[in-house]
Amino acid sequence: MLNPMLLEKYHSPLQGQNLPAHTLPELIKSAPYVWLQFLRHLGCIYCKGLVQDIRAFIERWDGRVRPRLIFIHPNTLEEGERFFQEFYPGAAFVADPELRLYKLFRVKKVSPFREIRLSNLLRFWTLLRRGLSNDRPTSDPFVLHAAFLFHQGNLIWSYYANHLSDVPDWRRLL
Repeated sequence: MLNPMLLEKYHSPLQGQNLPAHTLPELIKSAPYVWLQFLRHLGCIYCKGLVQDIRAFIERWDGRVRPRLIFIHPNTLEEGERFFQEFYPGAAFVADPELRLYKLFRVKKVSPFREIRLSNLLRFWTLLRRGLSNDRPTSDPFVLHAAFLFHQGNLIWSYYANHLSDVPDWRRLL
């Protein structure tokens, strides 16, 4: 479980692009609703598909208060710039190659032996058919993704992926 007190005490400067603030406490209070989306390494086909799906979901938002979406990825700032230029131009993101935020938020890691499952293969095939590819990892290949929604700086919803193809029902954010 995430400890909210630790979030308030994390004042290390964040590196990223299009950020409304440069410390974690300021970031999660930068809008009425803030959605932090942790990603797998940026060469991962599941990461690419997840970002495409989130972008499509946000574009279909129905007019209620839209959360400020901020991606957190385990790659370098430069790798993030290239990735988001292709997959979500203008997106706000934090580069966390040392996995400090991943550890703070207790983002899970994949167990390679547990990843041999039909759902992963089906999702992989679907993403290949969408024209995506799986590239060589340039950061931790074992970190999974997770999502956190804050309202007025308070955590109101979280989701931790349990395997590579595990994604939440984004409609729960509505």
